[in-house]
Amino acid sequence: MRHIDRALLWIGRGLSWGFLGIVAMMVYEVAARYGFNAPTFWAHEIAGILAAVAFVFGGVYCMVERSHMRIGLLVDAARPSWRRLAEALSLLCGAVYLGGLALAMWSISQKSLFRFSTEGVWTPERSGTSWNTPAPAIIKFALFLGAALFLAVILLQLWRLLRGRLALDPTDRKT
Repeated sequence: MRHIDRALLWIGRGLSWGFLGIVAMMVYEVAARYGFNAPTFWAHEIAGILAAVAFVFGGVYCMVERSHMRIGLLVDAARPSWRRLAEALSLLCGAVYLGGLALAMWSISQKSLFRFSTEGVWTPERSGTSWNTPAPAIIKFALFLGAALFLAVILLQLWRLLRGRLALDPTDRKT
């Protein structure tokens, strides 16, 4: 396993703790709201940001670990040459899709995140809630980063497949 794979797995494991943070925030919110009649104004927005970022990078993590969902009924029964072709085609389709998604998300996140007033003050897109965080801008940029990283992982796996360094069986850790 390469340094890039290890780094992305480390990031994915770290971000997975965000789900525990969401649970803790929601327990606190429910206790504060119904136990003390003092609801928070921040719990739902922070939980939304954490969930979005964790889900986006969870896809990258699963691709690096090669544990993403597959329906391989026909492919698993095929000869190795056909399996390699099917794997290459699926990676190529994923690369086209994620390339388009990353390109679109760059444009959207750029308009949302890199906004400045006429005085030069940074004014990212905001949520419009009582807390008015830049959650939409953060989430859109996270979607761009996630799509770009996912694309990089797919291209790396396609490169390894073409060089014969990617195991056809995802349970075999040849990489």
